[in-house]
Amino acid sequence: MQVGYLIHGTSTRDDDWFPWLEASLKPQVNLERLWLPQPFDPDPLEWERAMEEQMKPVAGTLLVAHSLGCSATLRYIEQNPVKDLRLVLVGAFDQPLPAYPQLEAFCQPPLDYAQINTKVSAATIITARDDYIAPADLAVQVAQRIAAKLIELPTGGHFLTSDGYQQFPLVKAECLKLID
Repeated sequence: MQVGYLIHGTSTRDDDWFPWLEASLKPQVNLERLWLPQPFDPDPLEWERAMEEQMKPVAGTLLVAHSLGCSATLRYIEQNPVKDLRLVLVGAFDQPLPAYPQLEAFCQPPLDYAQINTKVSAATIITARDDYIAPADLAVQVAQRIAAKLIELPTGGHFLTSDGYQQFPLVKAECLKLID
């Protein structure tokens, strides 16, 4: 069975489409939903420690991340001796969001994509043109920086339960493509 980790953003591991994805990927993927401390007032150092404690990726590991979890995941990849990772990033950004200055520390210093790109073998980024939290243009830039497949939906918002996303079949389909 394939190993995978889900890294949430400023929600919890039990919110949105995360539990559904974990259940729907079985038996192909054992997707472990991480617990990140204080998700509504996150600290990048605490998240780094939590990720290092909970994740033990090996070659071929699947990482699925949402929103701020994408920035934290990219930083984790940059700073750790990992290889051959498969990524599905939803609502990704790597630059400060003007409406959320409290998250700026997750984007500083800028990521070293030369480091990241040597550790990622395949990636897909999903965004929506009407994302009201992480503008789609930021996700497009991340996709370009990691040479990821880009799926840009016309609508979807930030892919939260409040946007109608308790299930997300597109994410499941992209995960399965990356592990084959």
